[in-house]
Amino acid sequence: MSYQPPSEPQQPNPWGQPPSQPLPLQGYPPSPPYYQQPPQQPGAFQQPPQPKKPKRRIWLWIIGIILVLGIIGGIASAFNGNSNTNSPTAQATQPAQNNPTQASAQPTATPKPTQKPQPTFATFGDGTFQVGKDIQPGTYRTRVGSSNCYYERLKGFSGSTNDIIANNNTDAPAIVTIKPTDKGFTSQNCGTWTKDLSQITTSKTSFGDGMFIVNTDITPGTYRDTGGDGCYYARLSGFGNTTDDILANNLASAPAIVTISASDKGFETHGCGTWKKI
Repeated sequence: MSYQPPSEPQQPNPWGQPPSQPLPLQGYPPSPPYYQQPPQQPGAFQQPPQPKKPKRRIWLWIIGIILVLGIIGGIASAFNGNSNTNSPTAQATQPAQNNPTQASAQPTATPKPTQKPQPTFATFGDGTFQVGKDIQPGTYRTRVGSSNCYYERLKGFSGSTNDIIANNNTDAPAIVTIKPTDKGFTSQNCGTWTKDLSQITTSKTSFGDGMFIVNTDITPGTYRDTGGDGCYYARLSGFGNTTDDILANNLASAPAIVTISASDKGFETHGCGTWKKI
């Protein structure tokens, strides 16, 4: 006989089932107590209990907020009062915002002053004119020189020398006074005569050839010229261009000195160079 080891003793099946069959689920031992969950009703969801919050003292916060707002309002009022005191005109000139009722209170722009119209002066040019009809009596001047200018005051129109009251020939600016008793006036190559007697010189203390109005074109005083061949100058009491209007005159070929009085009406010079006050 061959040797056969003794078989291990079989343990009894605690479940009462043969080992060849699967164990049934119904007889499985229940879960331990620490795995058990509290019973819940179907369809009901329970929130976990929330910890209770301590009640806030709301009335203390409200009092604190009221005190802070009162302090801020007092500071703002004091600041606005100082601003109004220091700059009263700043707010007065501010434009109204979103308030149509204040639109009419805004100051309107100051209109620009209208320019005064320039005065007009009587003028005429070359020709022979009847005084009182073609031209009016008065004092006229040419504001610029004109070559070979010739003019004469007339007491008639016969064309003879007997009808000439006064005459002159010049290349420089001239002045003439036409009287109401004159019958006519003749001008040749003189350009425009005008009643505009305003200043024509750039300096009242330095001037050259021409006929000038004292205290308008030149100032009274003592002058010296630079000299010139055939220099002629005359102090004038008027502009009639007659010998009666000459206070003093002179011819010189070397530098000369003349004193123009404040009572003189005019001064005439030709070929003397430049006069300068000394």
